[in-house]
Amino acid sequence: MLLEKKVRKKPAVKAAPKKSVKSKPPQNSGGGNGPFYVLVIIILITVIVLLLNKFYDKGKFTLPSFKNLIEKSESPKGKIEISKDNLIDKKITPDSDKTKIADEKTPPSDVKKNDPEEKRPDENKADVEKEVTLYFLKLDEKSEKIYLSTVKRKVQDKQILLQTLEQLIKGPTAYEQGRGYITAVPSHLKIRSINITGKTAEIDFSSVIEEGATGEILIKRIKQLVFTSTQFDNVDSIVIMINGQRRKTIGGDGLFIGGPLRR
Repeated sequence: MLLEKKVRKKPAVKAAPKKSVKSKPPQNSGGGNGPFYVLVIIILITVIVLLLNKFYDKGKFTLPSFKNLIEKSESPKGKIEISKDNLIDKKITPDSDKTKIADEKTPPSDVKKNDPEEKRPDENKADVEKEVTLYFLKLDEKSEKIYLSTVKRKVQDKQILLQTLEQLIKGPTAYEQGRGYITAVPSHLKIRSINITGKTAEIDFSSVIEEGATGEILIKRIKQLVFTSTQFDNVDSIVIMINGQRRKTIGGDGLFIGGPLRR
């Protein structure tokens, strides 16, 4: 009995119950990775742009500035947006030399190509015409006298005296002839030169001026030349020269033409 009392088994110590540890829910690590994804996308776009530029280098293929492409890339939700204004419509033909590229940064050229049909400013100016008076002859059927009668012509303002005399030498038109106009000036008369000094015009004619006319007809011829020449403000008299020589008389009758002739 004593031994039984001495040797008593110690009561078994119960292990303290373990406290249950609640596992924390895993934190969403993707919430802060938005900028990282944007950066990755930007890098990928850069690589694609470089590859495209290298691939189309022979065709001079270009893309809009990368800076302009991603200036507004990040939206509030972290998405990349590309403006339609930054897109370029390009048509690439198989022949790289004929590739046409519309580059919005390249201003239109203001340089005009030389047009072979384009004339200089002086040549584009229209010739200024002026109305002049030609002195022809008409026959008065009642009195049977020949008198001076005028018609109008339009000639260029340049060298107007020469052009007016050339029109006089051509004679009246068919219409004017039908109305009774005639002339004593031969149609094959030539003007060799004209020099105006002061208000006197020295007109050098060919020798035809004194051929085929005498008396009244020769007088009418000289009057036609004098009246037609002195209608201009800068000419009030003429000196008739024949083949470069100044003459005092003209024709077989010796018509005097020595001094300046006036109306």
